Amino acid sequence: MKISFDIDDTLILYDTRKKENNNNCRLLNGEILRYGTINLLKELEKEHELWIYTTSFRSPWVLKLCFWLKGVKIKKVVNQNLHSKIIKSKKISATKLPSYFGIDVHVDDSLGVLEEGKKFGFDVIFIDPSDEEWAVKVKEEIQKKIFYS
Repeated sequence: MKISFDIDDTLILYDTRKKENNNNCRLLNGEILRYGTINLLKELEKEHELWIYTTSFRSPWVLKLCFWLKGVKIKKVVNQNLHSKIIKSKKISATKLPSYFGIDVHVDDSLGVLEEGKKFGFDVIFIDPSDEEWAVKVKEEIQKKIFYS
């Protein structure tokens, strides 16, 4: 299964109380990952292909390197540049369109992306930035999708 993750307010939180509290979870640009991110991604990558899908303009190469340095292989990064190029060619107005890339499920903090998932037919696992049990929820939702597919 291809699983993509949003970055801002999903894998990276700006609330310091919910961040990993060791330097191993700091990205190259200094951003600190949300608590539980690396463990979750390492567990999921055993059976799934991991992607990043972000509306930021962060470099795909740098993001892949950041996670690789943490022991996590990110297969592909869709950033705003690539997304805009694809969306323009499809003449669709959507913040994200994971299904175009063959992504089976996308994890995001945006209710707008959740609504777009319903509108355009792609699966979204909504994660609230304040949810401290977010990693458990992601694993449970992925298991449900595997079971029911």
